[in-house]
Parts: sequence; structure tokens; C-alpha cells
Amino acid sequence: MTRRADRDEAELDELYAAPLAEFTAVRDALAKQLRAQGDSAGATRVKSLRKPSTSVWAINQLARREPKRLEALLRAGERMREAHGAAAVREATRAHHELVWELLQKATDVLAEAGIRTPGAHLDGIRITLQSAPTASEHERELLRRGMLTAELEPADVADVMHLLAGRVGGAIEAPEAKEERAKEERAEEEPAEEARSERAETRRKRAKATRGAKERRQRALPERAKRAKPGRAKATRGAKERRQRALPERAKRAKPGRAKAEPKRGRVAVDRAAEKAARAAEKAARAAEKAELQREQAEQRRAEQVERKRQTTLRRAHEKATREARRRAELTERAEAAAREADREARAAERAAQAARQRADKAEQAASEARAEAESAEEARAAAERELDEDASKSSRGRARSGRAR
Repeated sequence: MTRRADRDEAELDELYAAPLAEFTAVRDALAKQLRAQGDSAGATRVKSLRKPSTSVWAINQLARREPKRLEALLRAGERMREAHGAAAVREATRAHHELVWELLQKATDVLAEAGIRTPGAHLDGIRITLQSAPTASEHERELLRRGMLTAELEPADVADVMHLLAGRVGGAIEAPEAKEERAKEERAEEEPAEEARSERAETRRKRAKATRGAKERRQRALPERAKRAKPGRAKATRGAKERRQRALPERAKRAKPGRAKAEPKRGRVAVDRAAEKAARAAEKAARAAEKAELQREQAEQRRAEQVERKRQTTLRRAHEKATREARRRAELTERAEAAAREADREARAAERAAQAARQRADKAEQAASEARAEAESAEEARAAAERELDEDASKSSRGRARSGRAR
């Protein structure tokens, strides 16, 4: 049973390691083989495997080409989940981001070598999947490690990040009950049910919508809060002014009796002035507090916007750099392919010229052979003629000799 499982594992590994264009053919051949061996259930399961997208295929190839980097990425995600204290979380996050960037560079090479004309269009999916590894389920991380992903990992939302950091930043240790509950949730998430994934995606969309709504409400509340603060300041100003106006007749009335009562009256005036000054100071402090609160909220909003802009700028620059590098490598590949095609054409032309030369040499050799044969025939004819002449001369000599003896 173990040998059969190992064999099935090796065959699936061969399937996901195959070029993207050959995935369907290799899958169908594997399903046919399993059916021929009597494993109908396995054949059906293999036949149901969907062809991965280009980004998922590239991630599966990274698992085979860069297993050490991918394992380091998964370990960094594990450190993020188990970190205690803000410093440890920041360090694990920094290491994770660096590994994501390194693997993105390698993914560009994979796409360029595969002849993908627009690799930049697939880098976002690769980046999101690699960044989502820390919050993925154990089953999804194992598929990522083995290079057998069938779909991109869903990006982490605020709830996932809070769940990741819960009980960590403050240094507290997660309770066994919480661990057990989290393990149950992970096992539930490991079930490859499309309905569960759809529900999670819908929940995340609702959370994102609620977050955007809260942000919009805060932004709308700023002018309203300032508007509400203005009547309060105006009312306080009017109250102070009215108190001053009411105090004037009273002061004048107190000032009439004469110099004997001047000193107590001046004391009361000083007290009134001090009270008025304190009221103005309190009003000014209230305005300053409201202004400070408004400025603090605006500063927080500006900081959040700056952080978001910086993050978007960093991602855009990384994407642009990866796209430029991919285009450069694609151009180099195209040039190399053009040079190879030109060399192939020249080689074929040289081969045709050599073949024509061999044909001419064969004809010349054949003509030389025929000439030699004709020369040999002529030589034989000359030798025969000489023999005939010699025989005739010999016969003539013998005839003259006989004639001489007869006389």
C-alpha cells in the first residue's frame, strides 16, 4: 500500500513538474494508465485535476527549483505566527518580505524561460500567494512546499492578521483551548470545499466594505465635529461677553458711594477681572483642546494615508522593476532565438551547398571512371592492333623465307 502511495505521489509530482502546455496531456495519460491498472477511483480523481494558472504553475516550479528559499519562506511565516513581542514580529516580517522579493525575481526567470511574453501580468498573483503563506492552512502550506498548488492562496484580511498576532505581540502565550480551537478551524479550512472558500471570500468582502464605511464615516464626521464645536465656542464667547456687560452697571453702581468704599470695590473689580480672565483662559483651553483633537485625528489619517501610499509605491516600484527585468530577459531570449534561427538557416544553406558539391564531385568521379574505362578499351584495341601487325609481319617474313628456300 505504501509503495503504491509513493508511486502515485511520484506520478502527481511528474504531472505538476511538466510544462504548462503539456499539463492536460500528461494528466489524461496518467488517468488512462490508472484506469488500465484497475484504479478507477484514482483515475477519476486525477482526471478532475484542473490545469493551474500561469502564476500557480510558476510557483510550483519555484518549489522544485528553489526548495531552500521556499522552505525559508515557510519558516519565516512560522516565526511570524509564533513570535512574542513587537520586535520579534517585525524581524520575522522583514525576513518574510525579503524572501518574497527573492522568489519573485526567480519567478521572473521561470516565466521568461517558459516563453511567457508578458510575465509582469502574472507577478501579482505570485506575490499575493507568497505573502499569504503565513495565514494559509497547514494543508495549503504543504501543497506549496511540495509544488502541487492548484489555485492561488487567498490574500490575508484584517481578521487573519489579528488572528495571527493574537496573544503574540503582548508576549502572552496562547491557551491550549485556543490552540485546539485554531487547530479545528485549520482542519475545517483544509477541506477543499468550494462553498467554504466562497463563504470566506464573501465574509472578507463584507469586512473590507465595513472598514471602508467606517473610514468614510470618520472622514464625514470631521467637518460635522468642527461644525458642532463652533456653536459651543460662540456660545461660550457670548456668555463671557454678557457677563462682562452685566458686570459694567454693577461696577458703576458700586463705584458711586465714594472713596471710603473704593478699596473694597477695587478688590471686587479685581476679582471680577480675574474671573473674566479665567473664563477666557478656559474658553481658550477648550478651543485649543478641540483643535488639538481635530489635528490629532487629521494627523493620524494623514499618517495612515502616507503609509498606504508608501506601501503602494513600494509595490508598484517592485512590480515595475520585475516587469522591466522580465522584458529585458524576454528581449534577450528573442534575440537568442533569432540568432539561433539565423544560424540554423545558414547551416541548412551550407548543408545544401555541401550536398550540391558532393553531387558534382560524384558526377566528376563517374565521368573520370568512364574516361578511364574508355582509355583502357582504347589501350586494349591498340595492343590488339599491334599484335595483329606483329602477326602479319611474322607471317610475311616466314613467307619470304619459304620463297627464298624454294628458289
